[in-house]
Amino acid sequence: MEREYAVVINPGEDLPQIEQELTASTGEGPIPNRSVEITNARPGSNRITYFNLTDEEAVELAKDTRIMSVEIPVDQRTDIKIGLRATQTANFTKPSAVATDLVNWGLKRSIVETNTYSNTTTTTNNYDYAITGEGVDIVIQDSGIQVDHPDFSDANGTLRTVELDWYAATDGAVAGSLPADFYTDYDGHGTHCAGIVAGKTYGYAKSAKIYAQKLAGLEGPTDPGSGMPIADSFDCIRIWHNNKPVDPVTGYKRPTVVNMSWGYFSQVAGNPTSGNYRGTTWAWGVDYSNDLGLWQGTGIVPPVTGSSRIYPARVPSVDAEIDDMIAAGIHVVIAAGNDYYKGDLSGGDDYNNTVVYGASTTFYHRGSSPHSDDAFIVGNIDTDVAQDGATYKDKTAETSSRGPRVNTWAAGTNIVSTVSTTNVYNSVQADYPDNINYKIAMISGTSFAAPQVAGVAALHAGVSPSITPAQMKTRLEQESKSVMYETGSSTDYSAFSTSLMGSPNRVLFNRYGRQPIISQGSFTLNNTTVNT
Repeated sequence: MEREYAVVINPGEDLPQIEQELTASTGEGPIPNRSVEITNARPGSNRITYFNLTDEEAVELAKDTRIMSVEIPVDQRTDIKIGLRATQTANFTKPSAVATDLVNWGLKRSIVETNTYSNTTTTTNNYDYAITGEGVDIVIQDSGIQVDHPDFSDANGTLRTVELDWYAATDGAVAGSLPADFYTDYDGHGTHCAGIVAGKTYGYAKSAKIYAQKLAGLEGPTDPGSGMPIADSFDCIRIWHNNKPVDPVTGYKRPTVVNMSWGYFSQVAGNPTSGNYRGTTWAWGVDYSNDLGLWQGTGIVPPVTGSSRIYPARVPSVDAEIDDMIAAGIHVVIAAGNDYYKGDLSGGDDYNNTVVYGASTTFYHRGSSPHSDDAFIVGNIDTDVAQDGATYKDKTAETSSRGPRVNTWAAGTNIVSTVSTTNVYNSVQADYPDNINYKIAMISGTSFAAPQVAGVAALHAGVSPSITPAQMKTRLEQESKSVMYETGSSTDYSAFSTSLMGSPNRVLFNRYGRQPIISQGSFTLNNTTVNT
């Protein structure tokens, strides 16, 4: 029986040639017995096409050296889930609640070279800035955004949110229509991220245009509509970006910055049967018989949801989409994940570590999709600090993924920003200071560290609209500050709350926030306010 498969080719291979071979009726090619039907041509991708294949044909096709993977499309799989990069539970463990007068403390942290908070929750001075992301397009792939939130307006009160018909923007290349109620947010997560990137009060790119892609699977629990299919969302954004006209003011197309504060994971009940750690096999009940021993010996996180363990899930087709976006010139920022796991890079000591449940084998130290080595993968800086001699340094939030895969760190705990009026964060929300009909909230997670980086990237893109993703990544990495606390070990799971586990020591730095042109607000952590 045939079913739909996503065929992903290796970088540099000829996708049209492979399509021609598979659809040929000449008795040649990887599947010589018949002409294979293309079910989704993926016009925005240079590496992925969907075909109707039998399971046996899929196995055989995967042996072709030009093929990276042959897999069930990710939105048709039942073994993994898509989830938002926030830790709602952790929000309530802080000693203070959100208040109307609080502002995103990441703004202030990004413009100083060291931790000016010391071991307290407050710092002095204002957030002074010179650049506002003029001429840049921000795309929030998430639960949607509340497009009429007043923090998304400009200095004249005109909204900067754009309700784009993503399908129409492809000029017919991608067939479909947006679901009803697409430009709403019944969760609040997407609106919160948008505020951090580009809110006029809580964000960096205060003049940028704001776009939203509500993704299927990320809708809020009471959302009457649905999100876009994941494959459509990637195709639409690439084609839209490629079709942008040259901006007559700059002589270049408007840059596109995409924030992805979501990821895939699997959830498995019970204990594993066996695994392999750095080339050495182990068995449950023989080498390890309790969660602590397994954690300290292999880095497998103990159950965090009842008796179930969470594992980050990598999906080759999704990762290829990200590579395609970056190759098209799109700047991509991804939340590392709130799964506690170390994430390694290909060739690293832990990249091929596996855990087995019955017939299922999982690589658990690769982090989650979406991923690209060429994207920003952002970890969460905590509000707590770590003492290093006489110095108090920033430290990782305990829940944050870390390790070599995580290449940038930014404030992500107790972040105050916009939230939709209907949301799932009622316990940590307050009135928007300029209009009580709208809301703000204080939420924690790598979800809210990533948009800090996206905001600073938008500032750079506004100044240098021709900057490539590779140049952007190099620039932000070179300008970052090595001021995170680190233990120096890549395996010290017993010191997990402070260990970077091999992650580069790079704290986001915003060079454009140093000139005292516009002053904004007071900056407070844990609800302790300093008047400036």
